[in-house]
Amino acid sequence: LVLNKDSFALALENQFGEWTVLVCQDQLMYMDTLKSFYTNRNFKPLWWDALLGDSASWAYLEETFKYSEQHGMDYRYYYLPLVDYYRTKIPELSTQDSAFELMTELELIISNSMLRMYKDIANGRSNPKTVYGYTYMLPRNNWKKMEFHSFLNTSNKTSFLEEIHQNDTTYQELLKVMKYYVAKKENEKNKAVDFSGYPKIELGDSAPVIQQIITRLKQRKIPDEEILTIADTMVYTKELQVQIKKLQSKNNLTPDGIMGYKTYRLINSTPNDKLNQVKANLERQRWFTQKQKPPFVYINLVEYTAYLNWQDSIKSMKVCIGKNLPDNYDALVKQYTDSGWLYKLPKNMETPQIASKITYIVMNPTWTVPYSIIKNEMWWNMVKDPTYLRRKGFNVFRGKTLVNSDTINWKKVNRDAIPYTIVEKPGPANSLGTVKFMFNNPFSIYLHDTPNKSAFRLTQRAVSHGCVRLENPLLFGEFLMQNSRKYNSDDFRIMMGYKPLDEVRLKTYDPTDTLAPIQHIKVTQSLPLETAMPLFLDYRTVYFDHDWKLHFAYDIYDQNKLIIIEMDRM
Repeated sequence: LVLNKDSFALALENQFGEWTVLVCQDQLMYMDTLKSFYTNRNFKPLWWDALLGDSASWAYLEETFKYSEQHGMDYRYYYLPLVDYYRTKIPELSTQDSAFELMTELELIISNSMLRMYKDIANGRSNPKTVYGYTYMLPRNNWKKMEFHSFLNTSNKTSFLEEIHQNDTTYQELLKVMKYYVAKKENEKNKAVDFSGYPKIELGDSAPVIQQIITRLKQRKIPDEEILTIADTMVYTKELQVQIKKLQSKNNLTPDGIMGYKTYRLINSTPNDKLNQVKANLERQRWFTQKQKPPFVYINLVEYTAYLNWQDSIKSMKVCIGKNLPDNYDALVKQYTDSGWLYKLPKNMETPQIASKITYIVMNPTWTVPYSIIKNEMWWNMVKDPTYLRRKGFNVFRGKTLVNSDTINWKKVNRDAIPYTIVEKPGPANSLGTVKFMFNNPFSIYLHDTPNKSAFRLTQRAVSHGCVRLENPLLFGEFLMQNSRKYNSDDFRIMMGYKPLDEVRLKTYDPTDTLAPIQHIKVTQSLPLETAMPLFLDYRTVYFDHDWKLHFAYDIYDQNKLIIIEMDRM
């Protein structure tokens, strides 16, 4: 079978007019771009030699597509094995027309896959809106301009791809982590430990599985090489507990030394699990990068930390975020959906990923209790004790009318159709504390103080109903005032009932002066910000501190797998 390249160009031109499907059932996504590209080169093929068996040309294709794996992609995404199978059939075909019919499709599949790989590496293989739906509100601010024609024309495509993120330090550091775990994966031969008979293991417990745990930790040298000094035993010793606490701490779990479901996941994790974690965070970095011009507030939800960025200074504080979904959440949703009782649908308390701006502060806020909390957390206290709401500092309204809550017989109130609004009075005991910080979003999420400071002593702080609790709201308010022309940080301190820090101002400060322009605010009052403060609620399970030290965070909302599943869709 003798094939003519000029005749092939005519067949390729005809393929754009009447698409013939022999190999790939998927509609090629870049047909308009490819038509423009091939028209400009008079439909001269790019992959003629590779399709006709030239080993060097085919090796170039394989090398180019396999390069994508360094960026967390899968070689299979790009159909080259499929093309390889069908190109071996070309010599078996009896006519030039039948050969060209197959070759033109393979030519376009390769070029389309090249463009898909280029787009995937530049701007992400998946769409965050597809992965997360309406709960993802961060901007696609890391979007790269696509130069499709230039990419297809260049002879060194890997160099072209390497330049895309060369100035993104976070991305480059993630690539190094990826390379490290690829090497570890190749040497991984350990089997997972079976924990099915052990819901929990504590200090002093004795069981054969403890010996298996030690063996697995030693094989993988986790949490570090010090594990190699631990004696082989079936008893949970203090020495082993030290290593387990270290492992928990490294992954943002509470370092209590008690082994349970989450710690078991860490022990049984493999380099492939770490790879998927890095892949998911590379994809997040392709969507959105933290790099912003100060001032701004950045919160990494799974790190449970808020960073206050002001010019050249960065301060941080602990935060608490929304509770993660129960393990059987999907089953509960299906149960309520199938029953038709949609009003009983379990509430999703996970804090969403948001980009917004803090526009005003509410001093001494009230708190209107959500219906789900009234029904699920307060109801039986109200039924047992008619004075419960008054004693706990709640007002009850029917419409706009204040009702004496002591007179309500909650036993006769329909729990699924409560006609009252319950509002917690302002004050230090209020669930929102003494201040909240408001920003526009569709989820009624805000940042706030809390009277319950004990949660900040936890390592894993997914404890709220969705809003973000701040460890130090005073510092947060002082930070916001740096962006104000009307007030300063000492003004905010005085409004909150604290003395000013400025020594000159402190000499004349009189908290009893009722004529002072800035006074302690003891009632509910809104304080608008003339210049809104940018705010980002992000979710990074692999991140770097300011010294570029690597950290892994426990995936509390189990979101990495959502990205990996979407990336794996062909």
